[in-house]
Amino acid sequence: MRISTSIRSLALAAGLIVPAVVAGFAQERQPTREIGRTTEKELNVVLSSSIGTLVFRRGEEEKVLALFARDTESASLTNVDYSIRNRVGYADITLGKSDERGDGESGSFNFDRGSWHLEFSDAIPVSFDVELKAGKGNFNLTGLKVRDFRLSTGASDIMLSFDEPNTTRIDNLTIESGVGQFRSHSLGNANFKRLRFQGGVGSYELDFGGKMPAEVDVDVEVGFGAVTIIVPAEAGARVSYEKSWVSRIDCSEDFSTSGNNQYVSNNYASAGTRMNIKVKADFGNVTVRRP
Repeated sequence: MRISTSIRSLALAAGLIVPAVVAGFAQERQPTREIGRTTEKELNVVLSSSIGTLVFRRGEEEKVLALFARDTESASLTNVDYSIRNRVGYADITLGKSDERGDGESGSFNFDRGSWHLEFSDAIPVSFDVELKAGKGNFNLTGLKVRDFRLSTGASDIMLSFDEPNTTRIDNLTIESGVGQFRSHSLGNANFKRLRFQGGVGSYELDFGGKMPAEVDVDVEVGFGAVTIIVPAEAGARVSYEKSWVSRIDCSEDFSTSGNNQYVSNNYASAGTRMNIKVKADFGNVTVRRP
């Protein structure tokens, strides 16, 4: 996992995280940085944030990016480099201090330090590569043409949602969650081919509601945590699992065992949508259930 922060310090701080909320300050302030759309046919976003709160959502069609900082300090910790090459826009965004360690000598993290609201154009496909070392994130990708999405977090409280079907295909949707909480809504709408989730220490919920492609692959790995996988009622699912003697997996009553280390839903053969789920649990609990 692409996380450089001390896992021991993050684990101590994880209990301080509260649910992420959509910041309202973007509706009241002028953007700290704004990039108008010109010749771009697609957009690549690489974002690194040390500590703070991030909010993503759909913005205006003619603006590739609008970034709102909550306050003067957040604005001072904002850096955006943008260039266009071969009609592809490249946004390299750094938020917070790269050497952020904590507050004083205690090593405690101030998760409220720095807050940014980012809006992206829905007119062109966009690829995201996001690293959030510590903080809160609300990634509402509804209405965006998401081509690729990779998220890596340290100590965090994350919400990821696709409330409408994504019109652009995602080959690989990758989420690496270190310590804390991860929730999602309507991941079926993401229009992905393969989803890979890796959880460290925490509580995780993967909700695959929405309009899912005909067949998808889902790989889930969890360490010291609990993960819930919500499979839509109309989808068939086959769950292959690798677990240790201290882990546990539970499936809904319409799943039955099939061979070694495998559960299959009763409707798998006849369903128009199929999920092939691979689960590896070290010291965690895995629950596969219907809505």
